[in-house]
Amino acid sequence: MCIVSITLDILGVGARGDGVAELEGQRYFVPYCLPAETVEAEPLDKRGDGIACELVEVLAPSRHRETPPCAHFGTCGGCALQHWRRDIYTGWKSELISKALAQRGVKAPRFEAPVGCEPGERRRADIVQRREGKRILAGFHERASQSVVDVATCVVARPRINAALAPLRSAMAAILRDGTSADAVVNETDTGLDVLIRPHRRFDLTLPIREALIALAESADFARVSWGDRATAEPVLVRRTPQLILGDVVIEPPPGAFLQATKRAELVMRAGVNAWAGQATHLADLFAGIGALSLGKPGRLSLFEYDKPSVAAVDAAARKLGGNRVTAQLRDLFRRPLSTKELEAFDAVVLDPPRAGAAAQCVELAASKVKRIVYASCDPASFARDVRTLQDGGYRLEKLMPIDQFLWSAHVELIALLTK
Repeated sequence: MCIVSITLDILGVGARGDGVAELEGQRYFVPYCLPAETVEAEPLDKRGDGIACELVEVLAPSRHRETPPCAHFGTCGGCALQHWRRDIYTGWKSELISKALAQRGVKAPRFEAPVGCEPGERRRADIVQRREGKRILAGFHERASQSVVDVATCVVARPRINAALAPLRSAMAAILRDGTSADAVVNETDTGLDVLIRPHRRFDLTLPIREALIALAESADFARVSWGDRATAEPVLVRRTPQLILGDVVIEPPPGAFLQATKRAELVMRAGVNAWAGQATHLADLFAGIGALSLGKPGRLSLFEYDKPSVAAVDAAARKLGGNRVTAQLRDLFRRPLSTKELEAFDAVVLDPPRAGAAAQCVELAASKVKRIVYASCDPASFARDVRTLQDGGYRLEKLMPIDQFLWSAHVELIALLTK
């Protein structure tokens, strides 16, 4: 079979981190390319309004191209932009936000470059483990593939997480059968690593598996090791209770809990909530997770979240505090957002939705009298859509701070203040 490659001039970098080119009226997406480069690429499949390609060779490199710090870059699907000079890459992330807001006609304040994070700061990792014959692979998926890249170290992960890779391989040799796989959801808490082993195919937690996990936790000094999916996770060994200290509140997160990717980003977001929510006497935290952005703030706090284990963790912490200063309620805000009437109880709201945003909730907020909304977003497009709704309801977007906690990825997060 003859493979036909084409020569392309890269015009820019798209929202997914791929180079974008046009030739004879057709758009092409080529990974690992930079603006103003000329490349040879092999067209593959249609993707959206263009054709996805495989990079064959960079014929004329950009002066902003750098040597990636990771030997697995280009194979591992975790990072997309290690080859781009840091200041130019950071500016591109700011442009993603500006373009998303402009497309929705959102009036936005000027904002600084993203608050950056450094290599070795990522405190959460989903490590894929697979047995292939006698080999145990532990690492991450290849780009656009279910194949596993076996890694000895990850340049963005915390040292404790990298130190766990070898013990995980050893333990999986006693657990996984040929062709089977499991995720290790690894969170670095304030008391050590909290590890959830999540098999891809259901099989029982037998005595040999339990013994292998206990040996793993003891040899690798894990705080806790658990087995199963998030909803039904069974702690196998708790050597130290996993804890996250949030102001005057100590949370014991459930196995596999969602954490902000870096401690630095979490502290920046918490500072934004503390400063921008003002002297709120009653704050609502919507899509609250385990309350990482709001717990510890003075005044009354009501958290709303659809994940049962997270609500249970916040509720347990609230009971230890005593009184009714902090409450947690299980609620699906996509299907049942807080109504305008319910919002009358709050003088400030924190929003931290998933990538889909909070369209239904923002319709209610737009019609409310809530004075301040602090919106933490992980997707500029859904954020822009929601802010357009809020601005149409009389809110002003006063402050915006981008945060680059997913280093060398195409993702950018932000925290913003809206007032009425």
